[in-house]
Amino acid sequence: MMVERPSCWILSDGTIGMEIQCIALAEALGLEHEKKHIKPYWLNRIFPSLAKLPGVPLANNHMQLTSHSSPDILITCGRRHAGASIALKRLSKGTTYTIHIQDPKINPKHFDLLIIPEHDMSQGHNIIRSKGSLTRITQSILDKEAQLIEPKINRLIGKKIAVNIGGDTKDSKVDDKTIKKLISSLNQFSIDNKCSLMITTTSRTSEPLKEALISLTKNPNIIVWTAGSRNPYLGFLGIADAIIVTSDSINMISEACSTGKPVNIFPLGKNSQKREKFISSLEKMGLVKQFNGKYQSWRYDPLNESTRIAKLINIKLKEKRIIHAAVGTEPNQCP
Repeated sequence: MMVERPSCWILSDGTIGMEIQCIALAEALGLEHEKKHIKPYWLNRIFPSLAKLPGVPLANNHMQLTSHSSPDILITCGRRHAGASIALKRLSKGTTYTIHIQDPKINPKHFDLLIIPEHDMSQGHNIIRSKGSLTRITQSILDKEAQLIEPKINRLIGKKIAVNIGGDTKDSKVDDKTIKKLISSLNQFSIDNKCSLMITTTSRTSEPLKEALISLTKNPNIIVWTAGSRNPYLGFLGIADAIIVTSDSINMISEACSTGKPVNIFPLGKNSQKREKFISSLEKMGLVKQFNGKYQSWRYDPLNESTRIAKLINIKLKEKRIIHAAVGTEPNQCP
């Protein structure tokens, strides 16, 4: 049924890396959306396809969600939320159009549309392939954030390099040897190339790694953000001449590539096969290079998967008569 302003829900357990992709897609689609935080039901997490069976709850906080009318469009991300998407489709009697980001590792027929990275193997007529994570980053956002941060970094000299540090993953822990190599490499890079480093960390960055990074501030041309104030991450990306990002996060790498600036990959621990394939594909596209201790400069068209994929989805929504016409695909400003 065609509606003037389709309602949209984002179901998430609050995991930032997943939720931000859902928000990015909703914004790129021009949809006003509601975030609904759920506590995934254990059966839906382990056997998501069973959520199609009558009586299986949408989530542990099921009643809080089902007391409302079902949305026209639902966006979810990650296997842990796949069951909730299937359950809501069932509860809506098939009226909710479900869009799921990332490979749910089950039959694609359980969803109306899947957004799956090129490095995953699932096949289906309802699959759109993505070259990277969906991000909210646009040039206007980068410019705005750069203006906010510029007065705080005007003492820095030379080329300015944004350094985005991740940390431990389910595949690998960052050991002392890796930390020492990272710290030594970054300090030497700053000295050899007469450039400044603007470093940010994430929630996965361990305390030993944070402490080691803070020790770099003995060099007056290195600043480090770990927590306690407004995160300058986007400002650093906006003002940077180039970017160094650790290899442990597809999201961070995708966001770096959204800038069109040189992106250098620093290996941090053991990469999963999925991340190796992802990084390799970006290298072949000319977006990233491996960190080699030298300042490297090149240009490319920014990776903007949110907008590209939103245009494809809007065509499908129009075909399904869920919207009157393709809505705008310019993402809204970050709050």
